[in-house]
Amino acid sequence: MPIERLSAFSQNQQISDEEIKKGEINMETKLAKKGKPNILDIMSAKYNLDPVKFKETIKATVMRPGKDGRQATDEEFMAFLMVANKYDLDPFTNEIYAFPAKKGGIVPVIGVDGYVRKICNHAEFDGMETSFSEDEVTPEGGKVCPEWCEVRLYRKGVSRPIIVREYIDEVYRPAFKSKDGYESIGPWQTHTKRMLRHKTIIQAGRVAGFLIGVYDEDEAQRIIEAEIATEPIKPSLPIQPEAPVEEKDTPYKAMLEKFVKAKEVLGKDEYYKVMGQEGYEHANQIRLVIEGERILGVMRKRVADLNLNGKGKK
Repeated sequence: MPIERLSAFSQNQQISDEEIKKGEINMETKLAKKGKPNILDIMSAKYNLDPVKFKETIKATVMRPGKDGRQATDEEFMAFLMVANKYDLDPFTNEIYAFPAKKGGIVPVIGVDGYVRKICNHAEFDGMETSFSEDEVTPEGGKVCPEWCEVRLYRKGVSRPIIVREYIDEVYRPAFKSKDGYESIGPWQTHTKRMLRHKTIIQAGRVAGFLIGVYDEDEAQRIIEAEIATEPIKPSLPIQPEAPVEEKDTPYKAMLEKFVKAKEVLGKDEYYKVMGQEGYEHANQIRLVIEGERILGVMRKRVADLNLNGKGKK
């Protein structure tokens, strides 16, 4: 919500919550009449939510705890909102999310849909062309893929295109292997060509200056894996990565409990196979409840298929 709009309202006029409930006025107008809003007021008004409820919802669904269990501080939460507002990205549709970095601060992550939308909607965007190498390679665990992908991004007022080429051997991410021996097959293994194209488009957008200072999903996963790899192991403590998070009764907690039951019904082998195909190692890596429910639907279909074929869980 542009701040300029706020001056159009009288700061002295009082508005009751009852007016809002009746639909006579929205949250944006109410906040405007209270005076100059902060970033929380701006973002919550954008979705017509109470600021307190908006904060609780974002922290429960979009800004999950880090691998070490650390929650984002209020300052980090505000920093996340500033990034989302700056680039006009929707955290509720997974265009942007964040997690606390192990050494402090947050890692803002923009999904590929967010990157593509911001590039194509940029005022100076003037077209994009994608091409692939005729030579093909097969990365370890991945599918046959062109050796490189090239994106030509055209910017208004610039006579020559911005050309970025990414090579599969430099950007490919092998399947992640957990400490308990399970291999997590991710999108780089199931959709190798698509991931190379996404990576190249994102890099072209950065070089063109359309979107900078944030990470894409692939880079965020590499950060998570690096933190896991360097984290000291305490032999005296059992590793239980998927135990339900002890927190308030929230939709997110209910979703995690469904994944625990799904593993019992489906069996470990099939459960981790589905998780890997969806690009996750554990359920607590899923940022949005709606995404978790989608994957649970895939698991329910898998259970039905196994029952139909007469296969038991392993």
